Amino acid sequence: MKKIGFWDPIIGKEEISNIKKVLENNYPNEGYLTKKFEKKVESVLKVKHGVAVSSGTASIFLALKSLGVDKDDEIIIPDLTFGATANAVLLIGCKLVLCDVDENLGFDLEKLKKKITKKTKAIIIVHISGRGTNIRQVFEICRKKKIFLVEDAAEAFFSKNNNDYLGTIGDIGCFSLTASKIITTGQGGIIVTNKTKIFEKLLLLKNQGIKGKSDGGNVIHRVAGFNFKFTNVQAAIGLAQLKTIKKRVRILKNNHLMYKKCLKQLNNVSLLKFKKEEVPLWNDCKVKQRDKLFSFLEKKKIICRKYWYPVHYHTPFKKFYDKSLQNTKILSKSLIWFPSSFNLLKKDIIFICKQIFIFYKIYE
Repeated sequence: MKKIGFWDPIIGKEEISNIKKVLENNYPNEGYLTKKFEKKVESVLKVKHGVAVSSGTASIFLALKSLGVDKDDEIIIPDLTFGATANAVLLIGCKLVLCDVDENLGFDLEKLKKKITKKTKAIIIVHISGRGTNIRQVFEICRKKKIFLVEDAAEAFFSKNNNDYLGTIGDIGCFSLTASKIITTGQGGIIVTNKTKIFEKLLLLKNQGIKGKSDGGNVIHRVAGFNFKFTNVQAAIGLAQLKTIKKRVRILKNNHLMYKKCLKQLNNVSLLKFKKEEVPLWNDCKVKQRDKLFSFLEKKKIICRKYWYPVHYHTPFKKFYDKSLQNTKILSKSLIWFPSSFNLLKKDIIFICKQIFIFYKIYE
């Protein structure tokens, strides 16, 4: 019985060839290829500005810094997200505000409105698994309240809401380029925005507060900045990955449709829905007896991934808990991601779903 992993990246011959060229040119640090990669992302996502950085977490941190967030401000995030979203907020030094989610894993809009105060500087919406949920409603809330909207689109590269790419709807969008994403550069992230003033601040902040290229010598630091640069080695991989983006999207959509077809008659399993224009990066599902199912499938060499604990479960964030976060507590215990890799075959998904049926026959 072969092992079916949760996710495997695709690294092709062109990625390897591109890396070799970078090394032969003896310029592995940030340079011309990074700029080329940024311009390509701008073109693909139809956005004015792209800034490549060292990680998805760094992208959220820099996004908030570029918006002028300080210690007296409040930032609202969903209670159901990966810890990186919350870490970025705390590293800024401002107050973290957690909001409950609805059944589609977007903000509970009525609770969100109640969380907004005069100190609210920004709302971070998280596009889980590539799902845009209620982005338009949150956008309108932010517009009316004059609050910044930051999109944590770490899992949503090339996913759309209507005709707009996720990450390009709010003031600023943040993407991750880790190995478990639709395109990868190993580590890395990219920030996008249509606002030139924000873009100019991002360039300074990621580069030690220095404007333009720096050789580390006789330069002027215009602001206190950071070193979140992106290397030519990473860009070499990213440029090759972008060439196959449409094929990657097609594979992920077909995977989801196959799961949907195979699981539709199973009452104990509710596959979360995606809109036609959204890219289902990972196939997430609400299930009964989640932990038992996870262990059962693991014994069959089917590797799934349990959903994150709510943010407020973790030691650094426990003090931000309040009694309104009830839906997050309930949902997180029933959510699981099934294998979603590019190399999944049709027969693999059929086998996975067959094992899920067998599990519920045994444990119903």
